[in-house]
Amino acid sequence: MTKGQPRKPTAFRVEEVEIFTPPAPQPPLEGLPMPAPRVRGVPDLRRGLRWGSILLTALGGLVSLIASLWLYDWVLALLARDDWIGFVAVTLLGIVILALIMLILREAAGLARLGRLGRIRHEADSAARQNDKALAIDVADRLKRLYAGRKDLAWGLLRLSEHEHDIMDSAELLRLCERTLIAPLDPLARGIVAASAKRVSVVTAVSPDAIIDMLFVATENLRMLRRLATLYGARAGTLSLLKLARMVLTHIVLTGGIALGDDVIQQVIGHGLTARLSARLGEGIFNGALTARIGIAAIDVCRPLPYVEQPRPRFRELVAEVAGMR
Repeated sequence: MTKGQPRKPTAFRVEEVEIFTPPAPQPPLEGLPMPAPRVRGVPDLRRGLRWGSILLTALGGLVSLIASLWLYDWVLALLARDDWIGFVAVTLLGIVILALIMLILREAAGLARLGRLGRIRHEADSAARQNDKALAIDVADRLKRLYAGRKDLAWGLLRLSEHEHDIMDSAELLRLCERTLIAPLDPLARGIVAASAKRVSVVTAVSPDAIIDMLFVATENLRMLRRLATLYGARAGTLSLLKLARMVLTHIVLTGGIALGDDVIQQVIGHGLTARLSARLGEGIFNGALTARIGIAAIDVCRPLPYVEQPRPRFRELVAEVAGMR
């Protein structure tokens, strides 16, 4: 039958129909790359130039240029003065520039160390899931460089260096790293969180003004975040502290922070505090519990290793401690 000629009607049975199975694709020859599948991407719907970005960029460049010209003319005017006023002004300007450069370097170092903790934790998670010994060794080396020179971890660093080469399993190596370097820091972190939560609970319970409560809670929480980051090796500056606060809030949202109020209410009702405490003191306990929840999330973010064998701080235990039950 030629191509395009209509086929005559024919009667057949279902059992006589042959099922056609397409042949499997042949594997590529050794040494030749596998052809990449064609993927239809999302079409780019953006049209034209981004005039808003162009406006902001040009405006920022114009302001920077005007400020640079003003500073240049001002310095030349000071140098033109052949007296002590010009010399003192130029010296102070040099000190200001030097201090600004050092602040920028410190903030950059703080951001880098905070990102370093996140990368170590990510590699540790990957090494634990994939049972990757080489990646676990890299995690151990990164931890030793991170905590090098810390007197409180000198014994742990020595013990890790002595025994890390005798371990063949990646999970056991991560367990040794946690036991020698991170486990000594966990009780200190828990103490920092508990102390901050208690201070927030007491101050907000006796404070007569809501604005004072808000300022104290915000200040105490930022102070707690800085101390936790410093404890685990981040040494957070201003920008890195703000980034850490954003990471902590994101972590709380992703791990069920919306249910915080229910947990606190159940904890308070479970101990019968609603029948014995005033509304003001109950509000203080609630604020302290909120600080404890933020502290636990901050430990999760700052801790350079996942919880391998050490127990994670329990929120209910911290709430009970803040409420004076323990």
